[in-house]
Amino acid sequence: MTDLPPPPPPSNMAPPPGYVAYGGYGAVGGNFQKIGGLTKWLVGLMVATMASQLISLLVQLSLRNSADDFLNSSINSSDFSDDIATYGLVLLLLSAVAIAQLVVLIIWTFRMAKNHLVLGRVPQSFSAGWTIAINILGGCTLGIINYFMWRDMWKASDPETAQNDPTWKQRAVSPLVAIQLAITLAGVGTGIALGVTSFGGVGGSGSDADLASNLSDKLGFVVLSGVLSVAGAAVFVMLVRQLGARHMKATREA
Repeated sequence: MTDLPPPPPPSNMAPPPGYVAYGGYGAVGGNFQKIGGLTKWLVGLMVATMASQLISLLVQLSLRNSADDFLNSSINSSDFSDDIATYGLVLLLLSAVAIAQLVVLIIWTFRMAKNHLVLGRVPQSFSAGWTIAINILGGCTLGIINYFMWRDMWKASDPETAQNDPTWKQRAVSPLVAIQLAITLAGVGTGIALGVTSFGGVGGSGSDADLASNLSDKLGFVVLSGVLSVAGAAVFVMLVRQLGARHMKATREA
C-alpha cells in the first residue's frame, strides 16, 4: 500500500493585529472595565449637587432680611445664628454629596483611562494614576488641568477611531469641555470678589458679620455665584453623560 503524503500545515488563521470580535470584551492588551453603572451613579450625584446648590441659593436669598436686621442690631448674633442654621445644613449636605461624587468620579475616570490603554490610545497624556491626582487636586489649577484631561478622554473615547490608531489625538473635542472651563473660571472670579465657598454662595468659614454683610451688600454676587455653580453642574452632567455613552460605544459595552 502506498503511503500517503502528510497533510499540508493549516493556514494562518490568526486575526490581524488590533482585531476585536464584535460585541466582545476581549482585546489586545487586556480586558475592558465596565463604566455603565458608575456613569448612572455619577449623573445621579451631580443632579443631587445641582438641587442642593439651588436650595442653597434660595436659602441665602431668604436670609437677606435677617442679615439686614443683624447689621442694624435689630436682632443679636444668637438670633441670626438660629436663622442661618438651615443654610449650614445645606452646606453639610453639599459636602456629603461632593465627597460621594468625588469617589465615584475617581473610579470612573480611572477605569476609562485603563480602557484607553486596551484601545491602544497611546501615548497617554494622563495615565490612570494621574486621573486620581487631577480629580483631587485639579481645583488648585482652577480646573485648567482638568480641562486638558477631559479633552484627552473625549478624544480617546472616539468610537469611530480604530484600535491602535496613532492619529486618535487629532479627533475633535466637544464644546462642553471648554464651556465647563469657562464657567469654572467665571465662578472663581466671582468667588474672589465675594469670598465664597467652592459650592457657590457666601463663605461658610467667616464670622456672622461677614456672612450678613455679604448677604446684605453683595447679593448680586451671591446670586451670580449660585447661578454659575448650578450652570457648571448642569454642563458637567451633560459632559459625563455624553462621554460615558461615547466611551461605552467604543468599548462595545452593552
